[in-house]
Amino acid sequence: MVNIRKIQQTGGKEGSSFSIVLPKDWVSQQNLRKGQPVVVVEREDGCLIVDPRMSNVGETRSTSIAIEPNLRWQITSKYLLGFDEIRVISNTPISDNQRRELEQVITRFVSLEIVEENDKSIVLRCLVDPSRYTVRKIMLQMTRIASRMVRDAMSVFYDGDSDAAREVVKRDEKVDRLFFLIVRELRSAIQYPRLSQAMKITPVESLDFRLAAQYIERIADLAVDIAQRIEESISKALVKKLEPIVERVMEMLSKSVKNLFDFDSENVASVVDEERTLISETAKLRQFIVSSRNGAPQTQLYVVDSLLRMGEASRDIADLALPLD
Repeated sequence: MVNIRKIQQTGGKEGSSFSIVLPKDWVSQQNLRKGQPVVVVEREDGCLIVDPRMSNVGETRSTSIAIEPNLRWQITSKYLLGFDEIRVISNTPISDNQRRELEQVITRFVSLEIVEENDKSIVLRCLVDPSRYTVRKIMLQMTRIASRMVRDAMSVFYDGDSDAAREVVKRDEKVDRLFFLIVRELRSAIQYPRLSQAMKITPVESLDFRLAAQYIERIADLAVDIAQRIEESISKALVKKLEPIVERVMEMLSKSVKNLFDFDSENVASVVDEERTLISETAKLRQFIVSSRNGAPQTQLYVVDSLLRMGEASRDIADLALPLD
């Protein structure tokens, strides 16, 4: 509902204060009373946000859930919504199996720990401070891990090392955990404007960072797919042609993510040009694979297509970058 309010000036014509009347229904819904403080936040786009919840900033955001078969989904939901404390309760004593299931679920999330427990309840707390472990740090860490995964996945593809393939899969779990943490922080920033100010993230940036993190996660998933497609032998000629393509993809990813936080139009143009080159290189490589008939062409073509999709994801990240003014 849109409410139109006229600005009132207090203190006569020379008065220095201006005020508006808040909608009565909204005040009632928020259980506000005369004299109770609210926080007014000025956004970069000039809008003012009146947030009654911000009087409680600094307090622990807590919620309770019951032990049910969908416990994994419930904890995931509450974690991503930004709750600091999740209290898991049961009307009957919690069994050892239920405790083991809970311990397994929380391994998916960064810094979600069991801090208290008894026969009928377990308290989980997220120990991450968003003002210190920033979205920028998390995303750059995601990028470094994903890049290493791609390089290692290609080494697995070249050499057929199954042990190294398992390491790539383990790293993907780390990327997933960091992705969940970014989603948690961005959702909190959108829900709590004052937190958004502290994190120096605008609502538009929150949406862009969420998409960028998803693209990085997609690149990591593609690396896992490559690592799981082990061949007995790859020709040296094919390896030689693949290596510069891999380096190009990694360069595109690095430039794109850094450009999200430090915009440079030349970097955007560079990524766009590199994508054109990548499309041309992968097209030629497909023709080489089909004509050479070495190894399993279907697997080799899949790897080439995966590298191209990684480059496209990097280009999509570059498109999200915004100038600082």
